[in-house]
Amino acid sequence: MFHTLMKVVSLGALIWTVAGCATTSPVSPGSPLDTAGGFTVDDIIDTGTARTLSRETLFSALADSRIVYVGETHTGKEDHRVQLEILKGMHRKNPSIILALEMFPRNAQPALDRYSAGITSEDELIEESRWATVWGYSFDLYRDILEFARRERLRIAGLNAPNEIVSKIAQSGFESLSHEERMEVARDFNLDDPANRERIRREYDQHIRGSIRDFESFYEAQSAWEETMAETLADMILALPPEAQVVVLLGKGHMTNRLGVPAMTFRRIAHTFTTIAPVPVNYPYSLFNPDIAEYIWVTDKAEMPHRGRLGILIRPHDSGSGLEVLGLTPEGPAATAGILQGDILVMINGTPVNSLEDLHRAMVHQKEGPHVFVIRRNGEERTMKVNVAR
Repeated sequence: MFHTLMKVVSLGALIWTVAGCATTSPVSPGSPLDTAGGFTVDDIIDTGTARTLSRETLFSALADSRIVYVGETHTGKEDHRVQLEILKGMHRKNPSIILALEMFPRNAQPALDRYSAGITSEDELIEESRWATVWGYSFDLYRDILEFARRERLRIAGLNAPNEIVSKIAQSGFESLSHEERMEVARDFNLDDPANRERIRREYDQHIRGSIRDFESFYEAQSAWEETMAETLADMILALPPEAQVVVLLGKGHMTNRLGVPAMTFRRIAHTFTTIAPVPVNYPYSLFNPDIAEYIWVTDKAEMPHRGRLGILIRPHDSGSGLEVLGLTPEGPAATAGILQGDILVMINGTPVNSLEDLHRAMVHQKEGPHVFVIRRNGEERTMKVNVAR
């Protein structure tokens, strides 16, 4: 799945936890009972040789890279566990590590600097960075990583463009930006790479369109998302001392086939880099796939890899109360229950929902039976029962 570059997000990315990634990638499960024969959790596979290696060998190899990209499925707890292991392992060998995150925009840098220096608290970071609006996934998933960086006084860097600007590009095209807005995204774009264009086309074809104008505006928005991350990283490399390394946490699909952010960063400045992706042990067809990453870190089985989606596209309502429905999959659970575009999700299972984190918490605690949604339509509240496969 792909964190839709804006305040507009697919709920599939939130409640359908698989070994997929932020954009379309070749990560493919076997049956839920499959495991890759001979491999166990925390094995590390070199996809170039199809051989395993020890952690010590991996960390020694990573010491030669200026940038190490570690992919994630945003809601995957195992992925974040592995990211922390890699961050710790690299830090043991080289204390000059910078942690760079897709999850924060560049304009959140002052908030990140105050947090990493120990000046502000976690709650203040969440508020100052507008976490619930900008990213929306549970902060719990990233807490251990950020606390480690803070404890070790690592620099934490935000990589992205403001999501409201990328959202505007998706809705109205790059030409709709004001001069001031244009300054908030990457200076240079390469929209002529056929392989990258095809990668984004596959993602577009799988998306609920919502307020996205057309493929060109979607492609421009995706490019703004990734090119801004790449520009930030390239500028960082130019300014850092030669011994410094950058660990980048981002959705797996942003580095598929070494396209996306790694290629865009290298286009700006030649440097050494490595890609690593956590992949569940019950995804045997992906454990040797070099298109996913140079190294695969085997994780525990993905829970319920075919869990159903709501089939809905939402964003926080402008009033600050509720989640606005921008689009639905025609035969998805939400549409089947009678939810319509334009409805406002007010409450789920008795819990008010104003952000993705609220929605996630409201749904994960409901173990059986349909989810009870309270929606607001034309000023009136209605209750609906939504059946989602578990």
